[in-house]
Amino acid sequence: MNTSIKQILEGVKDGRLSVEEAALKLKLAPFEDIGYAKVDMHRALRQGVAEVIYGAGKTPEQIIGIADTLRKNNRNTILITRLDKDQAAELEQTCALTYHAGARIGIIGDLPRPDGIGKILEATAGTSDIPVAEEAALTA
Repeated sequence: MNTSIKQILEGVKDGRLSVEEAALKLKLAPFEDIGYAKVDMHRALRQGVAEVIYGAGKTPEQIIGIADTLRKNNRNTILITRLDKDQAAELEQTCALTYHAGARIGIIGDLPRPDGIGKILEATAGTSDIPVAEEAALTA
């Protein structure tokens, strides 16, 4: 469970927070507004999959700001999709990024090991779909 949620619940348990105060904190807690983006900190709790940064249309500085916000909130693995090589080159100067050019994905940290449960079939309509298929393979 997310550390901030535990802290809020413990605050209610210990009497430091009223139920109303806790409800407000939980309502506001899922998002962190950093000016140019609202970073979803509770997506993994709601969806089972953590927040991913969609890199297309973002500056390297914006991507770094979002990634820093995620890291500050205990996210050790960050997936950045639709990342072009120029963005990746700039990001590599400031953080430990692994760039997969064919998939146009950058990864900060290590992806979790596959659990071996389930199977995924990828099919493409042609060579122009290969980058999307590569992205899907890494994302899965």
